[in-house]
Amino acid sequence: MPASPDPLALARAGDSQAIVRVVRLELLRRGWPAQVHFADNTLHIHLLGSLPQGLSPPGVAAQLFLMVKQLRIPRLEQLEIRAFRGSQLLWQRSLRLGSQPRWDRFSFDSWTVNLWAYPAAVVVALLVNNIALLQVLHLPWHIWIHELGHATIAWWSGHRALPLPFGWTSISSQRDPFVYFGILFLLALLFKSAREEQIQWLQPLAIVLALLQFYMTWLMPNRTKEMLITFGSVGGEFYISTFLIACFYLRLPDRWRWDFWRFVVLGVAASSLWRSFWQWHSIQKGLAPIPWGTLLGGQGDAAGDMNRLVYEFGWSQSQIVQTYKGLGNGCVLFLLGLYALFGLRTNPEMWFSLQARLMLWVGALSGSRQRR
Repeated sequence: MPASPDPLALARAGDSQAIVRVVRLELLRRGWPAQVHFADNTLHIHLLGSLPQGLSPPGVAAQLFLMVKQLRIPRLEQLEIRAFRGSQLLWQRSLRLGSQPRWDRFSFDSWTVNLWAYPAAVVVALLVNNIALLQVLHLPWHIWIHELGHATIAWWSGHRALPLPFGWTSISSQRDPFVYFGILFLLALLFKSAREEQIQWLQPLAIVLALLQFYMTWLMPNRTKEMLITFGSVGGEFYISTFLIACFYLRLPDRWRWDFWRFVVLGVAASSLWRSFWQWHSIQKGLAPIPWGTLLGGQGDAAGDMNRLVYEFGWSQSQIVQTYKGLGNGCVLFLLGLYALFGLRTNPEMWFSLQARLMLWVGALSGSRQRR
Protein backbone atom coordinates (compact mmCIF):
# COMPACT_ATOMS: atom_id res chain seq x y z
CA MET A 1 0.00 0.00 0.00
CA PRO A 2 1.28 3.50 -0.79
CA ALA A 3 2.29 5.58 2.23
CA SER A 4 -0.24 8.15 3.33
CA PRO A 5 0.77 11.72 2.48
CA ASP A 6 2.64 13.62 5.16
CA PRO A 7 0.19 16.28 6.59
CA LEU A 8 3.02 18.79 6.98
CA ALA A 9 4.08 18.33 3.35
CA LEU A 10 0.48 18.85 2.24
CA ALA A 11 0.21 21.93 4.45
CA ARG A 12 3.38 23.37 2.95
CA ALA A 13 1.91 22.65 -0.47
CA GLY A 14 -1.01 24.93 0.46
CA ASP A 15 -3.73 22.40 1.30
CA SER A 16 -6.18 24.23 3.58
CA GLN A 17 -7.41 21.13 5.40
CA ALA A 18 -3.83 19.98 6.02
CA ILE A 19 -2.91 23.41 7.39
CA VAL A 20 -5.75 23.22 9.91
CA ARG A 21 -4.85 19.63 10.83
CA VAL A 22 -1.16 20.37 11.36
CA VAL A 23 -1.89 23.39 13.54
CA ARG A 24 -4.40 21.40 15.61
CA LEU A 25 -1.82 18.66 16.18
CA GLU A 26 0.76 21.21 17.32
CA LEU A 27 -1.71 22.74 19.75
CA LEU A 28 -2.71 19.32 21.11
CA ARG A 29 0.94 18.49 21.60
CA ARG A 30 1.20 21.59 23.80
CA GLY A 31 -2.00 20.67 25.64
CA TRP A 32 -3.88 23.75 24.45
CA PRO A 33 -7.54 22.98 23.54
CA ALA A 34 -8.50 25.10 20.54
CA GLN A 35 -10.60 25.49 17.44
CA VAL A 36 -8.70 26.19 14.21
CA HIS A 37 -9.83 27.30 10.79
CA PHE A 38 -8.14 28.85 7.77
CA ALA A 39 -9.75 31.34 5.38
CA ASP A 40 -8.59 34.25 3.19
CA ASN A 41 -4.93 33.62 3.97
CA THR A 42 -5.73 34.08 7.67
CA LEU A 43 -5.30 31.42 10.34
CA HIS A 44 -7.85 31.71 13.14
CA ILE A 45 -7.03 30.07 16.47
CA HIS A 46 -9.69 30.10 19.19
CA LEU A 47 -8.20 29.00 22.49
CA LEU A 48 -10.72 27.28 24.78
CA GLY A 49 -10.55 26.73 28.51
CA SER A 50 -7.65 27.64 30.75
CA LEU A 51 -4.04 27.70 29.63
CA PRO A 52 -1.02 26.52 31.64
CA GLN A 53 -0.38 28.60 34.75
CA GLY A 54 2.08 31.45 34.34
CA LEU A 55 1.37 32.11 30.65
CA SER A 56 0.21 35.65 29.93
CA PRO A 57 -1.57 36.72 26.70
CA PRO A 58 1.65 38.22 25.25
CA GLY A 59 3.50 34.99 26.06
CA VAL A 60 0.82 32.85 24.42
CA ALA A 61 0.76 35.09 21.33
CA ALA A 62 4.55 34.94 21.09
CA GLN A 63 4.63 31.13 21.28
CA LEU A 64 1.82 30.73 18.73
CA PHE A 65 3.53 33.17 16.38
CA LEU A 66 6.80 31.21 16.53
CA MET A 67 4.99 27.86 16.22
CA VAL A 68 3.25 28.93 13.00
CA LYS A 69 6.40 30.51 11.57
CA GLN A 70 8.39 27.32 12.21
CA LEU A 71 5.82 25.28 10.28
CA ARG A 72 6.76 27.33 7.16
CA ILE A 73 3.28 27.17 5.69
CA PRO A 74 2.75 29.32 2.57
CA ARG A 75 -0.17 31.68 2.00
CA LEU A 76 -0.38 32.59 5.67
CA GLU A 77 -0.53 36.37 5.97
CA GLN A 78 -2.40 36.91 9.21
CA LEU A 79 -2.78 35.13 12.54
CA GLU A 80 -5.92 35.89 14.56
CA ILE A 81 -5.86 34.62 18.14
CA ARG A 82 -8.84 34.70 20.49
CA ALA A 83 -9.02 33.23 23.98
CA PHE A 84 -12.36 32.21 25.45
CA ARG A 85 -13.69 31.05 28.78
CA GLY A 86 -16.98 29.47 27.87
CA SER A 87 -18.63 32.01 25.58
CA GLN A 88 -16.75 34.97 27.11
CA LEU A 89 -13.95 36.51 25.02
CA LEU A 90 -10.98 37.08 27.34
CA TRP A 91 -8.50 38.66 24.93
CA GLN A 92 -7.50 38.71 21.27
CA ARG A 93 -4.41 39.43 19.18
CA SER A 94 -3.93 40.07 15.46
CA LEU A 95 -0.46 39.32 14.09
CA ARG A 96 0.92 39.71 10.57
CA LEU A 97 2.80 36.68 9.26
CA GLY A 98 3.31 36.99 5.54
CA SER A 99 4.28 39.68 3.13
CA GLN A 100 4.48 43.13 4.62
CA PRO A 101 2.17 45.86 3.31
CA ARG A 102 3.48 48.35 0.74
CA TRP A 103 6.23 50.45 2.27
CA ASP A 104 4.91 53.73 3.60
CA ARG A 105 7.50 56.24 4.74
CA PHE A 106 4.96 57.81 7.11
CA SER A 107 3.89 54.52 8.72
CA PHE A 108 4.46 54.05 12.46
CA ASP A 109 4.71 50.28 11.87
CA SER A 110 7.37 50.31 9.17
CA TRP A 111 10.45 48.46 10.37
CA THR A 112 12.56 50.27 7.76
CA VAL A 113 11.44 53.70 8.95
CA ASN A 114 11.94 52.82 12.62
CA LEU A 115 15.36 51.32 11.88
CA TRP A 116 16.78 54.25 9.93
CA ALA A 117 15.05 57.26 11.51
CA TYR A 118 17.38 57.70 14.49
CA PRO A 119 20.66 57.08 12.55
CA ALA A 120 19.45 59.57 9.92
CA ALA A 121 18.64 62.06 12.69
CA VAL A 122 22.19 61.69 14.06
CA VAL A 123 23.61 62.48 10.61
CA VAL A 124 21.33 65.53 10.34
CA ALA A 125 22.40 66.68 13.83
CA LEU A 126 26.10 66.38 12.92
CA LEU A 127 25.58 68.34 9.69
CA VAL A 128 23.55 71.06 11.41
CA ASN A 129 26.14 71.52 14.16
CA ASN A 130 29.16 71.55 11.84
CA ILE A 131 27.99 73.68 8.91
CA ALA A 132 27.85 77.41 9.72
CA LEU A 133 24.79 78.23 7.61
CA LEU A 134 22.78 75.35 9.11
CA GLN A 135 23.85 76.41 12.61
CA VAL A 136 22.48 79.89 11.97
CA LEU A 137 19.19 78.50 10.64
CA HIS A 138 18.83 76.09 13.57
CA LEU A 139 19.83 78.56 16.32
CA PRO A 140 16.32 80.12 16.80
CA TRP A 141 14.83 76.63 17.24
CA HIS A 142 17.53 75.71 19.77
CA ILE A 143 16.92 78.95 21.69
CA TRP A 144 13.18 78.30 21.65
CA ILE A 145 13.68 74.82 23.10
CA HIS A 146 15.90 76.43 25.76
CA GLU A 147 13.15 78.93 26.62
CA LEU A 148 10.52 76.18 26.56
CA GLY A 149 12.54 74.58 29.35
CA HIS A 150 11.75 77.62 31.51
CA ALA A 151 8.14 77.77 30.32
CA THR A 152 7.21 74.12 30.84
CA ILE A 153 8.24 74.25 34.50
CA ALA A 154 6.32 77.51 34.91
CA TRP A 155 3.20 76.14 33.20
CA TRP A 156 3.23 72.99 35.29
CA SER A 157 3.59 75.19 38.38
CA GLY A 158 0.48 77.19 37.47
CA HIS A 159 2.19 80.34 36.12
CA ARG A 160 1.66 82.12 32.82
CA ALA A 161 4.76 81.96 30.62
CA LEU A 162 5.58 83.13 27.10
CA PRO A 163 8.78 81.59 25.64
CA LEU A 164 10.27 83.66 22.80
CA PRO A 165 12.95 82.46 20.34
CA PHE A 166 15.36 85.33 21.04
CA GLY A 167 16.44 84.36 24.54
CA TRP A 168 13.61 85.60 26.75
CA THR A 169 10.69 84.01 28.61
CA SER A 170 8.11 86.16 30.33
CA ILE A 171 6.82 84.44 33.51
CA SER A 172 4.07 85.79 35.80
CA SER A 173 4.93 86.11 39.48
CA GLN A 174 1.58 84.77 40.73
CA ARG A 175 -0.15 81.45 40.13
CA ASP A 176 -3.04 81.66 37.69
CA PRO A 177 -5.93 79.16 38.07
CA PHE A 178 -6.64 79.58 34.35
CA VAL A 179 -3.24 78.04 33.56
CA TYR A 180 -3.76 75.13 35.94
CA PHE A 181 -7.28 74.25 34.81
CA GLY A 182 -6.48 74.95 31.17
CA ILE A 183 -3.63 72.42 31.14
CA LEU A 184 -5.70 69.99 33.20
CA PHE A 185 -8.50 70.26 30.62
CA LEU A 186 -6.05 69.53 27.79
CA LEU A 187 -4.71 66.51 29.67
CA ALA A 188 -8.26 65.24 30.23
CA LEU A 189 -8.99 65.71 26.51
CA LEU A 190 -5.78 63.86 25.66
CA PHE A 191 -6.72 60.99 27.99
CA LYS A 192 -10.24 60.80 26.50
CA SER A 193 -8.94 60.74 22.91
CA ALA A 194 -6.29 58.15 23.78
CA ARG A 195 -8.90 55.95 25.45
CA GLU A 196 -11.32 56.19 22.52
CA GLU A 197 -8.59 55.33 20.01
CA GLN A 198 -6.96 52.74 22.33
CA ILE A 199 -3.55 54.42 22.40
CA GLN A 200 -2.32 52.63 25.50
CA TRP A 201 0.85 54.60 26.30
CA LEU A 202 -0.89 57.99 26.29
CA GLN A 203 -3.43 57.16 29.01
CA PRO A 204 -0.97 56.59 31.90
CA LEU A 205 1.21 59.45 30.63
CA ALA A 206 -1.73 61.88 30.85
CA ILE A 207 -2.49 60.70 34.40
CA VAL A 208 1.16 61.04 35.50
CA LEU A 209 1.40 64.53 34.00
CA ALA A 210 -1.82 65.57 35.77
CA LEU A 211 -0.50 64.31 39.14
CA LEU A 212 2.84 66.05 38.53
CA GLN A 213 1.00 69.27 37.66
CA PHE A 214 -1.04 69.08 40.87
CA TYR A 215 2.09 68.62 43.01
CA MET A 216 4.09 71.36 41.29
CA THR A 217 1.21 73.85 41.39
CA TRP A 218 -0.16 73.36 44.90
CA LEU A 219 2.42 71.47 46.99
CA MET A 220 5.94 72.25 45.78
CA PRO A 221 7.83 74.93 47.79
CA ASN A 222 8.31 78.26 45.99
CA ARG A 223 12.10 78.17 46.26
CA THR A 224 12.22 74.71 44.69
CA LYS A 225 9.93 75.92 41.91
CA GLU A 226 12.16 78.95 41.20
CA MET A 227 15.26 76.76 41.16
CA LEU A 228 13.63 74.30 38.72
CA ILE A 229 12.52 77.13 36.43
CA THR A 230 16.12 78.35 36.37
CA PHE A 231 17.55 74.86 35.94
CA GLY A 232 14.95 74.02 33.29
CA SER A 233 16.51 76.24 30.63
CA VAL A 234 19.48 74.04 29.81
CA GLY A 235 17.60 71.10 31.30
CA GLY A 236 14.90 71.68 28.69
CA GLU A 237 17.50 71.46 25.94
CA PHE A 238 17.90 67.87 27.10
CA TYR A 239 14.50 66.70 28.32
CA ILE A 240 12.33 68.52 25.78
CA SER A 241 14.56 67.42 22.89
CA THR A 242 14.51 63.86 24.22
CA PHE A 243 10.72 63.91 24.62
CA LEU A 244 10.26 65.15 21.04
CA ILE A 245 12.67 62.53 19.68
CA ALA A 246 10.91 59.77 21.63
CA CYS A 247 7.52 60.90 20.33
CA PHE A 248 8.66 60.07 16.78
CA TYR A 249 7.68 56.45 17.45
CA LEU A 250 4.38 57.21 19.12
CA ARG A 251 0.99 57.63 17.51
CA LEU A 252 -1.01 60.63 18.64
CA PRO A 253 -4.82 60.79 18.59
CA ASP A 254 -6.34 61.35 15.17
CA ARG A 255 -7.07 65.03 15.82
CA TRP A 256 -3.40 65.65 16.65
CA ARG A 257 -1.85 63.49 13.90
CA TRP A 258 1.66 64.36 12.85
CA ASP A 259 2.70 61.57 10.46
CA PHE A 260 4.82 63.93 8.31
CA TRP A 261 5.76 66.63 10.81
CA ARG A 262 7.33 64.12 13.19
CA PHE A 263 10.25 63.85 10.74
CA VAL A 264 10.81 67.62 10.86
CA VAL A 265 10.54 67.65 14.67
CA LEU A 266 12.95 64.71 14.89
CA GLY A 267 15.63 66.57 12.92
CA VAL A 268 15.26 69.80 14.93
CA ALA A 269 15.18 68.01 18.31
CA ALA A 270 18.12 65.73 17.49
CA SER A 271 20.22 68.73 16.46
CA SER A 272 19.42 70.53 19.73
CA LEU A 273 20.14 67.46 21.85
CA TRP A 274 23.47 66.85 20.14
CA ARG A 275 24.47 70.53 20.48
CA SER A 276 23.81 70.51 24.24
CA PHE A 277 25.27 67.03 24.78
CA TRP A 278 28.53 67.96 23.04
CA GLN A 279 28.69 71.36 24.75
CA TRP A 280 28.50 69.99 28.29
CA HIS A 281 30.90 67.16 27.61
CA SER A 282 33.33 69.76 26.24
CA ILE A 283 32.79 71.89 29.37
CA GLN A 284 33.46 68.87 31.60
CA LYS A 285 36.75 68.26 29.74
CA GLY A 286 37.77 71.91 30.06
CA LEU A 287 37.46 72.57 26.32
CA ALA A 288 34.62 75.12 26.68
CA PRO A 289 33.46 77.56 29.39
CA ILE A 290 30.22 77.39 31.37
CA PRO A 291 27.65 79.63 29.60
CA TRP A 292 27.50 82.50 32.11
CA GLY A 293 25.22 85.48 31.60
CA THR A 294 22.35 85.80 29.15
CA LEU A 295 21.92 85.94 25.40
CA LEU A 296 20.68 89.55 25.48
CA GLY A 297 22.85 90.88 28.32
CA GLY A 298 26.10 89.05 27.60
CA GLN A 299 28.39 87.06 29.89
CA GLY A 300 28.40 89.76 32.56
CA ASP A 301 24.65 89.64 33.15
CA ALA A 302 24.08 88.39 36.71
CA ALA A 303 20.54 87.28 35.77
CA GLY A 304 21.93 84.39 33.72
CA ASP A 305 20.70 80.90 34.59
CA MET A 306 24.13 79.59 35.61
CA ASN A 307 24.80 82.74 37.66
CA ARG A 308 21.51 82.29 39.53
CA LEU A 309 22.14 78.61 40.20
CA VAL A 310 25.46 79.52 41.82
CA TYR A 311 24.67 82.76 43.69
CA GLU A 312 20.97 82.31 44.55
CA PHE A 313 20.65 78.56 44.99
CA GLY A 314 24.13 77.59 46.17
CA TRP A 315 25.20 75.28 43.37
CA SER A 316 28.90 74.75 42.75
CA GLN A 317 30.33 74.92 39.23
CA SER A 318 31.23 71.25 39.46
CA GLN A 319 27.66 70.39 40.49
CA ILE A 320 26.26 72.28 37.50
CA VAL A 321 28.58 70.56 35.04
CA GLN A 322 28.09 67.06 36.46
CA THR A 323 24.29 67.45 36.66
CA TYR A 324 23.84 68.58 33.06
CA LYS A 325 26.39 66.05 31.79
CA GLY A 326 24.59 63.28 33.70
CA LEU A 327 21.22 64.44 32.39
CA GLY A 328 22.58 64.34 28.84
CA ASN A 329 23.99 60.84 29.31
CA GLY A 330 20.68 59.63 30.75
CA CYS A 331 18.71 61.08 27.82
CA VAL A 332 20.98 59.43 25.26
CA LEU A 333 20.79 56.06 27.03
CA PHE A 334 17.00 56.34 27.20
CA LEU A 335 16.79 57.02 23.46
CA LEU A 336 19.11 54.10 22.65
CA GLY A 337 16.87 51.79 24.67
CA LEU A 338 13.77 53.18 22.96
CA TYR A 339 15.40 52.70 19.55
CA ALA A 340 16.14 49.05 20.31
CA LEU A 341 12.63 48.46 21.67
CA PHE A 342 10.75 49.91 18.70
CA GLY A 343 13.17 48.37 16.21
CA LEU A 344 12.30 44.98 17.65
CA ARG A 345 8.57 45.61 17.97
CA THR A 346 8.17 46.45 14.30
CA ASN A 347 9.99 43.26 13.32
CA PRO A 348 7.41 40.75 14.62
CA GLU A 349 9.57 37.65 14.23
CA MET A 350 12.43 39.08 16.30
CA TRP A 351 10.04 40.64 18.85
CA PHE A 352 7.97 37.52 19.46
CA SER A 353 11.05 35.30 19.40
CA LEU A 354 12.55 37.42 22.17
CA GLN A 355 9.27 37.37 24.11
CA ALA A 356 8.89 33.59 23.78
CA ARG A 357 12.45 32.93 24.89
CA LEU A 358 12.01 35.26 27.86
CA MET A 359 8.77 33.51 28.85
CA LEU A 360 10.41 30.09 28.60
CA TRP A 361 13.41 31.29 30.62
CA VAL A 362 11.14 32.74 33.35
CA GLY A 363 9.08 29.53 33.36
CA ALA A 364 12.17 27.35 33.69
CA LEU A 365 13.53 29.59 36.46
CA SER A 366 10.29 29.49 38.47
CA GLY A 367 10.06 25.71 37.95
CA SER A 368 13.56 25.16 39.32
CA ARG A 369 12.73 27.29 42.37
CA GLN A 370 9.57 25.27 43.08
CA ARG A 371 11.56 22.00 42.90
CA ARG A 372 13.91 23.33 45.55
